[in-house]
Amino acid sequence: MLQLSQGAEAHPASLLVGLPGPVPQLLPGRRWSTSLPSAEAAYVEAEMSGAPGVDYVSPVRAIRAAAGTELVPNNPCYLSACGPAQVDGGPDAGHPIVVEDPSGGPGATIGHPGGQTDLQAVDAPEAWGVTTGSPNVLVAVLDTGVDPEHPQLIGKVVVGQDVCKDDRPLCASADDENGHGTFVTGLIAAATNDGLGIAGLGWNTQVIDFKVLDDTGNGNTADEATGIYEAVSAGAKVINMSFASLPCTADPTGCGPNTDEEEAVEYAISHGVVVVAAAGNAQPGQGPSNEPLYPAAYPGVLSVAASTDGGVVDPANGGPALDFSEYGNAANIAAPGIGVLSTWWDGNYAVESGTSFAAPLVAAAAALVLAANPSLSGPEVATLLRQTASTLSPGGTKIDGGLLNVGAAVEAAVSGTLPGALDGYQLVGRDGSVYSSGVAAGEGSIDLPLSHPIVGAAETPDGLGYWLVSSAGDVFTFGDARSYRSSAKFYASEPVIGMAATPGGKGYWLVDKNGKVFAYGDAHFYGSATKYHLTKPIVGIAATPDGRGYWLAAADGGVFAFGDATFYRPAMTKHLASPIVGIAASPYGRGYWLAGAGGKIFGFGKAPFEVAATSAHPSAPMVAIVS
Repeated sequence: MLQLSQGAEAHPASLLVGLPGPVPQLLPGRRWSTSLPSAEAAYVEAEMSGAPGVDYVSPVRAIRAAAGTELVPNNPCYLSACGPAQVDGGPDAGHPIVVEDPSGGPGATIGHPGGQTDLQAVDAPEAWGVTTGSPNVLVAVLDTGVDPEHPQLIGKVVVGQDVCKDDRPLCASADDENGHGTFVTGLIAAATNDGLGIAGLGWNTQVIDFKVLDDTGNGNTADEATGIYEAVSAGAKVINMSFASLPCTADPTGCGPNTDEEEAVEYAISHGVVVVAAAGNAQPGQGPSNEPLYPAAYPGVLSVAASTDGGVVDPANGGPALDFSEYGNAANIAAPGIGVLSTWWDGNYAVESGTSFAAPLVAAAAALVLAANPSLSGPEVATLLRQTASTLSPGGTKIDGGLLNVGAAVEAAVSGTLPGALDGYQLVGRDGSVYSSGVAAGEGSIDLPLSHPIVGAAETPDGLGYWLVSSAGDVFTFGDARSYRSSAKFYASEPVIGMAATPGGKGYWLVDKNGKVFAYGDAHFYGSATKYHLTKPIVGIAATPDGRGYWLAAADGGVFAFGDATFYRPAMTKHLASPIVGIAASPYGRGYWLAGAGGKIFGFGKAPFEVAATSAHPSAPMVAIVS
């Protein structure tokens, strides 16, 4: 909302014509409204607040009645035990609820005690009190197919393409002859508050099904990639993939990233889709590990670990029934995935455990967030889910994130408590001045005289703060950035020239001009450029999005990759009007920007090219770039 001054009211076009988005609408009180994605809205607010002719710029905040902050559905298995002794309501009132135990073999049944504690653990009632989802938010489930005739899935599923039918004999039928896909779909979209069996977290959310796994639960990356492209084309806002590659210890030749798969994942993310994948389970006879599995390990993907309802991943002494989930950097969010109840392929219900069944809860949560705030981009939703996650409980293994809290995520989405902008970057002057570009907002500059010049910068994960570092190793914090070391403990023989932060913002790297890297907080050391013969000094460092690698940049444009960082091009061969002074990674790690001292930006890989960062006259030469 913008209110124009009385003097500007007669000629509003001069102020409003350059606004992005739809044509602003006039409202009472000299107020004009326009609908923008949150990142662009933040940029407009920063640019126009205080401008001549503008009284104020204000975001629109959600309000709701003070009464009723939780919503509890009437599904019999939501709050109570579920099994043969319980009966359905609704049109099939009195019909026994059959819960199968797939691990016990065909026909085995089991009782499920205590209700759907997995949904209660992620604060589903709080989220439902704000939104019960929207059928306009389509979640694509890439799996073994689905039973669209299950009583709680009728009208909730669009049956999409049988992608694998042409190359896998056990994909001849689009039906789910395995159960896995129907189970996953029920967690997301089972009809809720209908008096039958279970509640689906997505409530009114719709699912579109693409069969990419055969009736044994196996598939290949080609069909997976096709399914991703088809899902984007069909208008899916969220994609759930409850499968993973084998670890290298089990399949040395078929493990690791796959180019076709990775390009498809990046395509979906670049089209604003939230991509969710299971982090993976331990192989038979082996314990869980922190080895990254794919597609979960690709940049930008929500990689979901399985936890207990109490928020413990791989409980100590839990045995194979509890201790199976990938952990550490292999996962960036967790959700309950042990003893989960959902729909089954024969019209009954089943109980399963695995990261496959934790991931759909995150996918459904993403759908609820989008229903609550449709203006959010896919990356914003993914970031919001991670930022609002609860701290994991002790007694297990750590991951690079917390436990899904869909209630907090939905509340944040409607209240405007959104993640920092992902579009844009900031340049930093040697005197500590900060210049913003695109929709990246500044958090302040250094106003005091410096005994050593500023040489580098790094941004916090939420975009609400950054660090500046001097050549002596002094670290200055702004916004929500925190310091993890003092210059008194720094022993570098050469001047520091740059810094980069870890994904969680709980550590950072410093690098000197010879390419020697120093790790602090939770940052890990992956190598230095001191082993190379450098024609020009190192001038910057940028971390990959998962924090398992980094790039170093030299003044002549040379780039050196360490850990899982990808090398995108050789040293720059064209003449540079000014030396390179810094490097910054693109949001998903598929490219990087190099910055020249005069403010000129060079984009490589998938990093978009943008013009000079500021039209103002810098008070000092540029020394760093922050994305």
